[in-house]
Amino acid sequence: MSPTSNPLSERITKHYSELTKSNRRLADYLQLNPEKILMLSTHEIAEACDVSKTSVSRFIRVLGYDNHLSLRSELLNERDKGMPVLTEPMDDSELQQELRSMEQLWAQLGEKDLTEVIEKLARSERIKIIGYRNSYPLALHFRQQLMQCRNNVDLLPFPGQTIGEDIAAVTSKDFVIVIGIRRRVNYFAEILEQLAEHDTLLITDQSGQKYIPSVSYYLICHMSNQNPLDSYAVPMSLISYLVNKTYRALGADAVKVSSKISTHYSQLNELE
Repeated sequence: MSPTSNPLSERITKHYSELTKSNRRLADYLQLNPEKILMLSTHEIAEACDVSKTSVSRFIRVLGYDNHLSLRSELLNERDKGMPVLTEPMDDSELQQELRSMEQLWAQLGEKDLTEVIEKLARSERIKIIGYRNSYPLALHFRQQLMQCRNNVDLLPFPGQTIGEDIAAVTSKDFVIVIGIRRRVNYFAEILEQLAEHDTLLITDQSGQKYIPSVSYYLICHMSNQNPLDSYAVPMSLISYLVNKTYRALGADAVKVSSKISTHYSQLNELE
């Protein structure tokens, strides 16, 4: 089963902003492991997510299903139509979890029409990228990669500054990228609210799906909850995908920018 193209995942994304904390724990688990609906009972799902069996049943009803059986039947019907559906347990090693998360990303990229996003990355007068805490290295890397193919890419806020002045300076000519992977700052929702009138791309993990109504575009990096520390392989892979698409969209203009940068590297003797 393609993790992002099954009806369960689609309903979770639709209702995510309305879910309670315990329901979001269930949503995160089942979006990453949709096959568990077919393999486990409601009691076993409850144990895996550390919630009550009643919470699982309530969660299934919130999504619009009568009960676990009706949800299970829908997924089995998808299998009967030819969609691959796991019905046996799979290896839950760290490598398998990583591969599953990466699979979800590439399934999403294959399903979404990103033409507008790539066009804005390539042609907008300025790109503004915002990322705090663990999202800051991702934002910095995104900027550095985009700078290889176009000019006017800013990382916000500037060191030592707050974000208010930068948001006030955003114009209709800008394309804003906000990266928020887990443990977002308290005022993350307010940042998106202030940017509501501008073209904004949100890159987040599954817990950030509640912010989808606030942005123009979004991409979800499904992250495993099984390990104490997160792997950022998925968002880094997404950034690589977006910047390479942008480079190709810019064509000769991108080649000129990257060639000019290489010349300066050489003249300044900056790199080996």
